[in-house]
Amino acid sequence: MPVNRWWVNDPAERYWLEITNREDIGTNLLAPQVNDRGEEYWSYALVREVRPGDLVLHWDKNHGPGVVGYSHVQGDAFASTIIWQSRGTYGRQRGASGPEPAWQAPLGGYRRLKHPLTQERLRDIEPSIRALRDHLTEVVQGPLYFPFALSDSRPLRAAQGYLAKLPRALVDELPELLELRQTAISEPHEPEVPDLTSSSSRKPTRSTGYGRQRDAKRRQAVERYAMDLVLGHFRSLGYEVEDVGDHSPWDVTVRRDGTESHIEVKGSTTTREAIDLTEGEVRHAEGIATCLIVIDQIELDDDLRCHGGRWRTWTDWSPRREELVATAYRYPLPGGERTGRPQA
Repeated sequence: MPVNRWWVNDPAERYWLEITNREDIGTNLLAPQVNDRGEEYWSYALVREVRPGDLVLHWDKNHGPGVVGYSHVQGDAFASTIIWQSRGTYGRQRGASGPEPAWQAPLGGYRRLKHPLTQERLRDIEPSIRALRDHLTEVVQGPLYFPFALSDSRPLRAAQGYLAKLPRALVDELPELLELRQTAISEPHEPEVPDLTSSSSRKPTRSTGYGRQRDAKRRQAVERYAMDLVLGHFRSLGYEVEDVGDHSPWDVTVRRDGTESHIEVKGSTTTREAIDLTEGEVRHAEGIATCLIVIDQIELDDDLRCHGGRWRTWTDWSPRREELVATAYRYPLPGGERTGRPQA
């Protein structure tokens, strides 16, 4: 059974929904290669389709029900084995089986959502979800593998299956998934939280909801404002401060009473639940105690003047490698190239 890979031409379509009652959520994706009848089943076959860097949301049937957290895919799917028992009437009669052939994909960096996305919450916005599904049905030829069952006789519920394709547009609709959206983007965007109560937000579009700060002067104004706030704050506390961001993998050095501390500063005009880090920043924070300060919700006017901002501080901060999500790659160019312009 060929999979309808309707998402492959859109690199932002990197979200999936695992629907499960397992207790070890976030360990891996694992599903049999065939169903009870010995046939390939779309919801199991989708495990083969995930790619490194994709994000998997976890729908927990036991504690919810609803989306409780997310993980990122750490490697390509591979053939494995599973011991399992399906949940249907036939499956209960058949009993547990195995080990039998399975598809498995490694996951890492599991994080619980600060605000779980409950079934009740999704039912509250069911009209918007229906509109999104209907729009996709119009523009996509073939199965959507939609993550929710929608009918006229029953309220919204998770789809009958194990793994489903979660459309990017649905992720964009939900403020609860702001952290997930900001984790998935490949460049330092300034995302906006959509208003689900507005009539315009109910009609799905191809827009991602992200607008990059294309004006370098605007980005620099925000970064400079955040840095100046931090420098001024620590000066007022009696520290000797130094802006070292131009030549060091951290931004500010503060000294007092013979003690030196390092500070990483991030500024943004929007609410930030994820930030961009360089490899140098990560390595430095792994080796030396670092303070992370994020100042978001900064107001920026047309004259590049900044105001306000919300401060959040993490002392003794060290990012966990397993929670880092690759959003860009550096690729060594291979040999065998031809010098000059390509010929027709």
